[in-house]
Amino acid sequence: MAGGGWSSLPPDLIREVAARLSSDADHLHIHQVCPHWRASTTPPAAYRPWIVAGRPRRTGLVPIGEYSLRLPPRGQRMDVGAPPAGLPCCCGASRGWLALADDDRSPTRLALWEPLSNTQIPLPCLSPLTRIYLSDDPLSSSNWIAIAGQLKGLIGQKTLLWRPGDPSWTMMYERGTSEIDSIAFLDGKAYYIDVHRGIVICDFNTGADPSPKFTRITNVGHVASKLCRCDRFHPLRGVHLVACNGELLLVVLRKGSHPSPAEVYKPVWMSSWSVELHERVMDLGDHSLFIGRGDTFALSAKDFPAIKRNCIYYAEKPFQQRNWISVFHLESDILEEIPFPEELKTDAVNWAPHAWFCPRKPFPKQ
Repeated sequence: MAGGGWSSLPPDLIREVAARLSSDADHLHIHQVCPHWRASTTPPAAYRPWIVAGRPRRTGLVPIGEYSLRLPPRGQRMDVGAPPAGLPCCCGASRGWLALADDDRSPTRLALWEPLSNTQIPLPCLSPLTRIYLSDDPLSSSNWIAIAGQLKGLIGQKTLLWRPGDPSWTMMYERGTSEIDSIAFLDGKAYYIDVHRGIVICDFNTGADPSPKFTRITNVGHVASKLCRCDRFHPLRGVHLVACNGELLLVVLRKGSHPSPAEVYKPVWMSSWSVELHERVMDLGDHSLFIGRGDTFALSAKDFPAIKRNCIYYAEKPFQQRNWISVFHLESDILEEIPFPEELKTDAVNWAPHAWFCPRKPFPKQ
């Protein structure tokens, strides 16, 4: 390095450093150091997070099925390589992994697939199957678990649990709920909320007992509705839980012209199996929240340059192809609607956003 400083580092060494970077922002910055570093590295092919798109009119009571990975702004398709042979149907997107099955109605084969490393983890098959959720990244945690939804009756779901090494799935919450809308994990607990705004809290911190402890909260929609003090009532668009920076947050989304179309609270769980919402969160700092059907998560705008800070990004199946993504700006109370991509309006599949997907690492140009 004598005489040339950092600009004289061998290209192979620069690329090795770049390969160890985990954020999109770091990959962008290392590419901008100097002409020599720019020639030795490549910026990400596309910044994260992405959208898992599927056919419209698919509820959470069935797998997503045929799928594609899309960029949020314009819906461009991302090519991450061929999925495992014989597994064309998606039944979950979690922690940078896709849960894939050979059939969306009567699966006989099920696996997790991490696209960037092409790692596969076979799972015991379930039939019928709705969605798969992961508590942690299997490549970075040894204590991860998988939760599966399975149809109960016509409009309900029960959940099952699988840990690495288990020969089969174990019934987790047989009582069931309505259709599961979204799920969050924090400190050894899973929090999932159904379309009727009921919450089930699954506590896995049970010591030697492998069975989780359950708490069911049934009045969340009622509590959230009472927060509206307007002269005219504004119905709920959604209620979701998100883990952000070590805290669990409850997000209330409203329809109509409410002065605050999105509000964030710190939930307080009461001994009477209810929840209270007193402390409102006005500023998420550098973080933004990502909500769709399935896993919810938070990302920092410092690490992910494609997103804005202090926002809620909402992926919802569009009505009549009007809007693709909704972005709620918490500081200004402005709702930004990203229009449905023109190139998808004439696509035979009629793609609709189902869930957010954040690959484990930056996606390099091939």
